[in-house]
Amino acid sequence: MGSQGWDVLLKWMPFFLEEDEDADESGLGWNPRFIQVRDELTDRRVHFAQQGTEIEVLVAVPEDAADAEQLLSVLRIQPDGTWDPVPLPSESDATAPDPQWRAMQRVHQQPRLAREWSTGWQRGESVDHRRGVAQSVVAVLRDGLGMDGDRLRFATWSMDAPGVGSYGLPADRPSERQAPVVCSDWADFEARLSWALTTLPWDGVINLSTPHPGPDPCFVQFLHGRQLFNEASGWDVAGHGAAEFDRRMRELGWSFAPHSVPGGAALIWEGPLAKVGFNPNLEGAPRRTVATFTEVFTVGHPQDLVFRAFRNGRRRDPELRYLDIELGIPRDVR
Repeated sequence: MGSQGWDVLLKWMPFFLEEDEDADESGLGWNPRFIQVRDELTDRRVHFAQQGTEIEVLVAVPEDAADAEQLLSVLRIQPDGTWDPVPLPSESDATAPDPQWRAMQRVHQQPRLAREWSTGWQRGESVDHRRGVAQSVVAVLRDGLGMDGDRLRFATWSMDAPGVGSYGLPADRPSERQAPVVCSDWADFEARLSWALTTLPWDGVINLSTPHPGPDPCFVQFLHGRQLFNEASGWDVAGHGAAEFDRRMRELGWSFAPHSVPGGAALIWEGPLAKVGFNPNLEGAPRRTVATFTEVFTVGHPQDLVFRAFRNGRRRDPELRYLDIELGIPRDVR
């Protein structure tokens, strides 16, 4: 299963996020760094996070019961102390004297309850120790999650900007994987958007819409705050009527925003709350966005879209100019 990809990962993983950071000019006050390695076909992944002196490595437990059991069986045979189940909070923990400890006890007593597992090392630990962790991570990805070394894709970013370089693995960043300058089709656009959202800086905004002379007739927008907020509008110009528009949007996973009321500036539909930055989970946002433009707004091609992008606050690259290349669609220059 892709021995070359696994060999590259084994060679370089011990050095992930170990390099010295440049002086932080983000203005954020903190700027952790991240790496994601995923299987391009299954989208299963491993997440690396550097926050302070710790490198944390996280894998998610598959939803399928048989796949989850396979992962657990591989985790059980890893060296003692290498992996820990991530605490699973519950509502009852809120009133406990030490809710974090209670949640941790629960998953240690019942490992099948864990939805994520973690390992890692301290920055500067011996290379031999880091290599041992890397060997265990590869075993878990390959044998526990069924990831294929030939399908591995690499992305890196911080809270302030996406990164470059891929340690010899194929990159997810469009310009590094030599994607066409112009986005070629919806599948290409979905892949580009997935990378752009995964690496979207803190307080970054991406707005996608159809070209128009006035206010947005139809758009999908993303904001990276504490979570990835996602909203869309355009019922009055989509040509389906309000009831049919709402039905189509709900089928795609959108819900009518409770704060959006008739007579307001726009009626808004919201997507499921997603996560970017640390341990991202896009909750299907790229695919839902493509389906919204093609099935609801009846847009024929990604080149019929324009985008706007910016950051709230005084930041480097306030207009996220790197997206001009990476998204491969025109910027709205109104």
